[in-house]
Amino acid sequence: MTNAPRRRQARSEITRTRLLDAALREFAAHGFEATSTRAIATAAETQQPQINYHFSSKEALWQAAVDHLFGRLDDAVQQRMEVSSQAPETRSSLAQQLRAFVHAAARLPELNRIMVHEATVASDRLTWIVDRHTRPRFESLTRTWRALRSKGLVADIDETVFYYSLVGAASLPYVNAPEALLLGHDTLDETFIDLHADALVAMFLGSNGVER
Repeated sequence: MTNAPRRRQARSEITRTRLLDAALREFAAHGFEATSTRAIATAAETQQPQINYHFSSKEALWQAAVDHLFGRLDDAVQQRMEVSSQAPETRSSLAQQLRAFVHAAARLPELNRIMVHEATVASDRLTWIVDRHTRPRFESLTRTWRALRSKGLVADIDETVFYYSLVGAASLPYVNAPEALLLGHDTLDETFIDLHADALVAMFLGSNGVER
């Protein structure tokens, strides 16, 4: 491949990523139905034909954006987990996972905003996102919690209650960050995020003494 085609391919990938990031912001703010592809193109500082070039439909763009979002979530969590060689079903490993998830939620408020839009009404989009993204994560986390709970190593909380309590508690300060600023608190400050993560570990593991 010569330099010119490589440059065109690189520009195309940059445009596609900009469209995905813009789509995430628009879908998170307004929901699928109220978001137009024209608004996404404008937010991405490109032209609407670029959406038609990269994606076969608005639905395909939404799916690609959600895949992109969960990929960013996995990357953000993994970056904070790489230093650990712990087995997945230990208190220390779970504590690290909880802290990693809180830090990821702080960087990706679009995740919970999109889920709020999609998860309140049954739809084909909701079925798709559950089967592709939510269910595997739900099953992995609740399996770990169930194993630790059976050994008395964590708080005596039903695994499904734990899952939804964690997701809500971990994400709300960042989804509602504009409100928090009006109350005089910057929830995106690293100090707050660390304190928040420590608090959730203390709540769910029954102690704040788990090593970080």
